[in-house]
Amino acid sequence: MTLKTLSFSLVTALTVIIIILLCLYLSKHWQQPKYPVVIAVSKTPLSTPFYVAKAINAFDDTCVNVEFDEVVGGQRAFAKVLNGEVDFGTSSDSLIAFKSLEGQPFVTHAMFVQSDNDVKFISRASANFESALDLKGQRIGVTKGTASEYFLSTLLALEGLTTEDVRVYYYEPEQLVNGFIAQDIDAFIPWEPFGFYSDQLLSGIIKIHDTKSLNTLSFNLISPTANNLVVEKAKCVIQGLDLAIDYITSHPLESKAIVMNELNISTEFIEWVWPDYIFKLGLNQSLIHSVESQANWAVATQMSQYDNVPHIERFIDSRAMLQIIPNAVNIPQ
Repeated sequence: MTLKTLSFSLVTALTVIIIILLCLYLSKHWQQPKYPVVIAVSKTPLSTPFYVAKAINAFDDTCVNVEFDEVVGGQRAFAKVLNGEVDFGTSSDSLIAFKSLEGQPFVTHAMFVQSDNDVKFISRASANFESALDLKGQRIGVTKGTASEYFLSTLLALEGLTTEDVRVYYYEPEQLVNGFIAQDIDAFIPWEPFGFYSDQLLSGIIKIHDTKSLNTLSFNLISPTANNLVVEKAKCVIQGLDLAIDYITSHPLESKAIVMNELNISTEFIEWVWPDYIFKLGLNQSLIHSVESQANWAVATQMSQYDNVPHIERFIDSRAMLQIIPNAVNIPQ
């Protein structure tokens, strides 16, 4: 090898090394921006994907630094979103339906879990209620303007009845069982964890009826009406949730342990609700149908001051989901 050839080879090697080092330096300093976001997360096992995402650092390689604002109930999470206190929140499809009637500016970016057995119908075992027809004239406790009251209407409609055929009593969700114990009501309709707590407290006294699949509840990621920056943040949140849901599928025992530790709940409770959960990201016609049905019910029962149900599609923003899992989006664009 001549001196000239050797010199050329050395220069070439040094050039390659410099290019590699430069690329490493630039990749380190040209990382995608990290946006701070605050998410109001309802304290329920339905929020499992968020707790798992935090535990496995699923947001680390996305464009968001996530902080949780944990609240009791989706209503409080929704209020924080509408008041501008947080960037995102978790909400049931029932709340989306009722809030859509108020004309508030919000959107949902993704469903992340569904349950077809979260709301329970509980009666006194000695009453021997066998069908909705047996409820005629009975005192039923519900939580006003929620999935609890909607569930009662659905149950009664199976036998051609309406809420006019029963006596409806309204309670806060945590007070339903107290009304039952005081014998002010004959049956009540709670959601979890109050169904589980009622079973633990009143085992043998109550009957939890088999109403699985009568009503499906979903939990959704919501925000104020989104501009391009909000959509970008939503995309990154969904990326983290996608990783978390993959982890839940492949590591169910570890995921249950994360939720039990996060919420300080028992093994018995997590085993009670877990079989009813479907953790999956999506935006589909079932969400639109559920929201429309509940909004129409609210108008028909004069629960709302509004006379018309708006186009539900305007409360769904699919742009973020289309960038992450496009085949999970099945709604009009």
